[in-house]
Amino acid sequence: MRKMYWTDLRTSKIQCANADGSDVKDLVTTGLRIPNSIALDGDEGKMYWTDAGTSKIQRANLDGSDAEDLVVTDVYLPGGMTVHGKRRKIYWTDAAWGETVECKVQRADLDGSHVETLVFTEMSIPNGIVLDLDMGKIYWTDLTKIQRANLDGSYVETLVFTELLPLGIALDVGEGKMYWTNYKGAGVSKIQRANLDGSDVEDLVTAGLDRPSGIALDVVTGKMYWGDYDNYGTAKIQCANLDGSDVEDLVTTGLDRPSGIALCCF
Repeated sequence: MRKMYWTDLRTSKIQCANADGSDVKDLVTTGLRIPNSIALDGDEGKMYWTDAGTSKIQRANLDGSDAEDLVVTDVYLPGGMTVHGKRRKIYWTDAAWGETVECKVQRADLDGSHVETLVFTEMSIPNGIVLDLDMGKIYWTDLTKIQRANLDGSYVETLVFTELLPLGIALDVGEGKMYWTNYKGAGVSKIQRANLDGSDVEDLVTAGLDRPSGIALDVVTGKMYWGDYDNYGTAKIQCANLDGSDVEDLVTTGLDRPSGIALCCF
């Protein structure tokens, strides 16, 4: 059965539901302040998340049990994160606003050891992050741009420039496409996609969005999933076809500011 997992910045929870929005469950409700992004390792039965309020990288079992701290030093405002199960690595972005701390892309072993800084130049507010394992690339969103580099942080490229604020990012490697959410407020925010080299940018969803955040793809069923919220108490988890058609509301209650989202099959 397909499940979706998400974080909520305001309720300070991690929740899950079936992919159709049914059977919503609270998984982690204590020890969180501003849980931002979430990534799953289905093989190991683990979920990983960043918390910008506690400046930590954490993980737990997929049912929310046995939560533990992984990285608690040299972390400031962690944003997006992703897992490389085969190489047993986690990757994350850190916005690290301040005059004395640099924004960066980092990685560590799955247990939080051996932290490495991979990229720390030409960055403003790095957020979403995703891996292309076939080509050995990291992609991430930043203020007004999308960038990529090799898995070791070398050869940084800027792929897309935008007037909006890109947040979440996901890849359909088989079709050679990247998808991302773009934030600039009601009536302007949108979901877009492009080729993996940044060419042929397309608008997919342009109506009904306020602050779309994390995005996840199910390429088997041809669906994309994201969270959205405004400043007036409306929040939802939504999905659509990969071409942006047939937008559906999946979860509309018990949310405040849904942020990261991830999918898993059982």
